[in-house]
Amino acid sequence: MPVKKTLRNRNNKKAESRQISQKRCFSKLREMFLEMLVGEGLILLIVVLCYGNLFWMLPLQIFIFPYRMAVSQKKVQRKERQYLIGFREFLQSLVTSLQAGYSLENACRAACVELENLFQSRKNPTMDQLRKIVYGIELQLPLEELFMNYAEETGIEEIYQFAVVLDISRNTGGNVVEILKTAMVHLEHRMNAEEEIRVLLSGKIFEKNIMLLMPFGMLLYLRLTNPQYVSCFYNTAGGHVLMTGFILAVVVCFFWTEKIMDISF
Repeated sequence: MPVKKTLRNRNNKKAESRQISQKRCFSKLREMFLEMLVGEGLILLIVVLCYGNLFWMLPLQIFIFPYRMAVSQKKVQRKERQYLIGFREFLQSLVTSLQAGYSLENACRAACVELENLFQSRKNPTMDQLRKIVYGIELQLPLEELFMNYAEETGIEEIYQFAVVLDISRNTGGNVVEILKTAMVHLEHRMNAEEEIRVLLSGKIFEKNIMLLMPFGMLLYLRLTNPQYVSCFYNTAGGHVLMTGFILAVVVCFFWTEKIMDISF
């Protein structure tokens, strides 16, 4: 009977993991489809506004590549921030459990359960990493190795530093609770500094977006109020070349300003 029960539990876990994988695959496909739909919609707006001829939908497909690049950069930045927020919450829960007398392994289990309740209504990639750590603990893998894998997969410098310090402290008998407190304070200071800089830059980012959209707004205004004034841009080859150069200039300015305002620590 215990063997059958174990096999049944194992099969249930495999079925659950398969369902989770299928849901993730469907979610990624849906996200890619929506991104492509938005990209095609932007190209359609540019074609109608700048060329007035749907034939230009084909050559302007080349702008899908910078669009995908910009979306990917934003997704990476958002994911890194989610990792940092999740790791900060994880450290806070870990310190609380250790001060209550838990071992480090049991504190990780308790932190995973607590963060599952915290992030249950929000998508946070930290939970996937924490589940891997708990699963590794069940397999009796070294905790230092699990955190090092966590740092390598996320690419977050703070997590890597924490994994290195944890490895040294466990091998030399250091005070793990104090190490966790120091790591949490350092991470909190870093995130607070980033938040202050982000608030200071928010006004400039808004101004940048307005400046990038202003030429399109002026063109739309001229087309609505005095279409003959800009008809030469739509009826001549020189006008099409000028419009193409204008669009390229806006795209270059967008990536240039994004690079200037990308402040990393």
